[in-house]
Amino acid sequence: MIKNFNIEFNSKYFDQVYEYKGQWDVPSRCGLKIVRKEDRDIVFATELYAENPGTSVTQWCSQLAAAVCKDFDLKCERLHFIVHAPDTKSKLTFLNESFSLVRFTFDGEKFLNPRWETITGKDVEALLS
Repeated sequence: MIKNFNIEFNSKYFDQVYEYKGQWDVPSRCGLKIVRKEDRDIVFATELYAENPGTSVTQWCSQLAAAVCKDFDLKCERLHFIVHAPDTKSKLTFLNESFSLVRFTFDGEKFLNPRWETITGKDVEALLS
């Protein structure tokens, strides 16, 4: 979690490796970018594949979203959570770069029922503008 880093969180932007406890409390990590806009907080959780010793972002997105909101004092209702899979330069098309907007139901404590929507780079640009 962020407590492991010697950083100051800029109130509008964060971009660094983020460590979290994955399934069975296994140490895990992802790339994390947070962009705070007037009306929304956009969180990009990037799969690190070989650099992640633990649970993937895809498998842990609900818990990861909750941890990020807690660690960075983000409001759940403003959250736009995007899972980013970087291009691995593989010939397999499912390993190409992709973005998924994940929407959750929030019960006051936990994020539940993740609903995945594949979005394009242009959609990401529109969210950021």
